[in-house]
Order: sequence, then structure tokens, then C-alpha cells
Amino acid sequence: MEMHERIKELRKKHLKMSQEAFGEHLGVSRDIIGNIELNRLARPDQKLSLVKLMCKEFGINEEWILNGTEPMLVEPDTFNLDDLIKKHGASDLELEVLKAYFELDPAIRKSVVEHFKSRLAVNAVAQVQEDSFYIPDTPEEFEKLYPPIEPPNKDIWVG
Repeated sequence: MEMHERIKELRKKHLKMSQEAFGEHLGVSRDIIGNIELNRLARPDQKLSLVKLMCKEFGINEEWILNGTEPMLVEPDTFNLDDLIKKHGASDLELEVLKAYFELDPAIRKSVVEHFKSRLAVNAVAQVQEDSFYIPDTPEEFEKLYPPIEPPNKDIWVG
């Protein structure tokens, strides 16, 4: 498969976009996308900057577009806490609090978690008493009700 065919496959099969929408996303006209897909541009360097932009915008492996070398999609190598925090609209202070937490000695972090679990358990008990719901007797029962949140990729978290 040639490069222009891979670009068309990317657009149609994987992104499910029209030439117009694809071009709009990349800041070019539908005609330019059409010309690329029909291999009307004689020199490959004419489309190299657009190929780089496609790769960046859609997380595509540049080697796949240029040479057909798998994999097609670029898998991020690392998890970025800053990006996650910003994605969820957290403040700079919240980011610094999380960073400071992960800089703590693991034994201290464990104590902090236990402290919050016991405080949350007290609040949960008070709420349950108000609402006449089940009251957990132990932290383990509390965790069954409110399991800890797992990070997206726990292999790369410091801990």
C-alpha cells in the first residue's frame, strides 16, 4: 500500500472523517486532501509537513504513514500527571498538592491514606445514620463500598 492510500485509509476507516472535515482539522482545504489521496502531488516533500501534523493531531506513527511500518497508532510511553490534572480542570495548587503527596515517603503516604480512610469512614457512618443505611464496621468493609481509584496505568506511578 502506498502512502496516499494509507492516508485515505486513516481518514476513512479509522477516523471516519470526510475529506472536508479532515482538511478542516488540519487547516487545509478538501482539495488538498483529495490531491494527496489521489497522489497528485509529485514531490513527497510537498506533503511532509502535513504528514507530521496528521501524526501529531491524531496520534499516528509517522513511519506507518511514510513506509507502512506498524503499529499505526502511537502509544504514549508515559503517563503525565500534569496533563491529566489540566485535562480535568484542576488548579496549579491542586497539581502541586498531588506532586507533594507523591514525593512523601511511602510509609507517610500510607499513614495519610489511613487517616483519610478513617475520617471518610466517620463521615460515612454519620451519613448512614442520617439516612438509615448500612454502616461498615471495618475499613475493609468501607473499601468494599468505596473501592480505591486505580490510576490509568499503575505501572508507571511512583509508589
